[in-house]
Amino acid sequence: MPANQKNIVKNAVAQEVPDSTSAALERHGRKFSIVWVVPLLALILTAVLIWNNTLNNGPVIHITTASADGIEEGKTLVKMRSVNVGVVTDVVLGPDYRNTILTVQMDKNTEDLLRSDSLFWVVKPRIENAGISGLDTILSGSYIQLSMGSNDDFATEFTALDEPPVRLGSENGVMVSLYSEDSRKLGTGDIVSYRGFDVGAITDTDFDVDTQQIHYMVFVREPFSRLVNANTKFWISSGIEFDLTTSGLSLRTESLDNLVMGGLSFENFVESDDATQVADNTTFKLYTRREDARLAALEGSLLYVVMLENSMYGITQGSPVLYRGVQVGEVVKAPWFTDSSQVFTSKALPVMIAIDSTRASKRQIKGIFDELLQSNQLCAQIGSANLVFSNNQIELKIDPENKCAVSSSLLPLPDLQITADETADVTLATYRNYHVIPLIPTQSLTTQFDTLMAKINELDLNGVSNDLRQSLQAFSGAMDAFTKSNSLVQSSQVIGKLATAFENFNKSVRGYGPGTPVYDSIQQSLVNIEQILKDIAPTMTEMGQNPSSLIFGGQPDPIPTSGRRGSEQ
Repeated sequence: MPANQKNIVKNAVAQEVPDSTSAALERHGRKFSIVWVVPLLALILTAVLIWNNTLNNGPVIHITTASADGIEEGKTLVKMRSVNVGVVTDVVLGPDYRNTILTVQMDKNTEDLLRSDSLFWVVKPRIENAGISGLDTILSGSYIQLSMGSNDDFATEFTALDEPPVRLGSENGVMVSLYSEDSRKLGTGDIVSYRGFDVGAITDTDFDVDTQQIHYMVFVREPFSRLVNANTKFWISSGIEFDLTTSGLSLRTESLDNLVMGGLSFENFVESDDATQVADNTTFKLYTRREDARLAALEGSLLYVVMLENSMYGITQGSPVLYRGVQVGEVVKAPWFTDSSQVFTSKALPVMIAIDSTRASKRQIKGIFDELLQSNQLCAQIGSANLVFSNNQIELKIDPENKCAVSSSLLPLPDLQITADETADVTLATYRNYHVIPLIPTQSLTTQFDTLMAKINELDLNGVSNDLRQSLQAFSGAMDAFTKSNSLVQSSQVIGKLATAFENFNKSVRGYGPGTPVYDSIQQSLVNIEQILKDIAPTMTEMGQNPSSLIFGGQPDPIPTSGRRGSEQ
């Protein structure tokens, strides 16, 4: 090939090379066209949405509520401790059209909150006995509150509470059950107080139609829950209590919260041998008044029985029990029968008394009383605090000279057992496994006055009045004659009448001299009257020094104490 042809071919090839390069560049530019940017962005956005709705979200749960009042799709939040943990995504009616079902999308990492006993409720403005709540939702709107449960089981189906729970799942304490026969009803959320402190609340209220009783579930928070033991007593503390006793009028109320909103209180009136905290759902009786609860608590102290033979006199529940003039206890049950109908058939009226004692002194006092009973030296007697409230207290006395024992004439009496030891001349009695303190006859102050009046009425003055009447009539006739005439004859008649009158008077006086029946009767009556006046002399002295004792009773003798506070403890 000639040289010029080779040059022509090279030039042609050189011209074709730039054309192919430009074509390749044109094809490469079309791959990064802006047309493909939109699908690419859509693909990326779809991936983000899928990741956000699956991998970045928590589980979906369903909450059943009675009403969807205040609930909005996409707006109503689910909160726990004021932190958003989910949102309501759908609201539909239930299959039976009686409730609504809320679909809630929970946030990521909230699975641990969804336990089988977790609680949900709608927070909205409420006016309750315990106060006003949910005011923050007036501007922000209602929301659903979540309280995490303690069960480890996972759940996605829940039922919302109609009212906010009193006890949160994470709050420690004890739950007890109370039953009441009182007609007053306490509400859910009413406070539970201990010596004026708010320590819990009523969580549930129910009425049993069969037993006609009201049942309450009560929660007591820590650390006050440790105060609830086997001897704890609960009572309704709403309102003001009035009590009129021999000591006067007393008025008592609990804290202002109890007075305004109502509630109940509890107390440990007597030290219990078992002071450990009770388990959940332990049942207690709810008393109407504090005084009823206190007297019931005394049944855990040192107990004895006194048998009243003819009447209850003025002995009632709460009557004082005195020992050597000092109040040492109270009457707990009067009368104490297993069946109330026994009051018509029983020969005696048993009365349960409780002696005040602590765990430290209970054994010592029991030893002293048991020793006196075994020697028949401890006796009981009905006494009076004053003239108004008569026969209203029981006095325990020691009589070493005259032994007192329960009479066998009280048998047969159900639950009464009398054991006699003829060798030791000792008689012991028990009633329902409690020692019986024998009762000795006594006369109250009122009875003594009645006896005094009877003695005066029995004094025979008929004979005295007849003889004296004749003598006085003779004197009267003589004086009338003397004043009407001054003649000698008439004067002699007056002297004769005076002589007759003096003779009759001497006969009358001789008829009532020493050794005569009338004289002896008057002398014996005067001795009886003198003895009665001696018996009532202390009461008259007390009335002179303290006139108010006629109504409220005398003050007890002062007990000397040390001036140093530390020595009292």
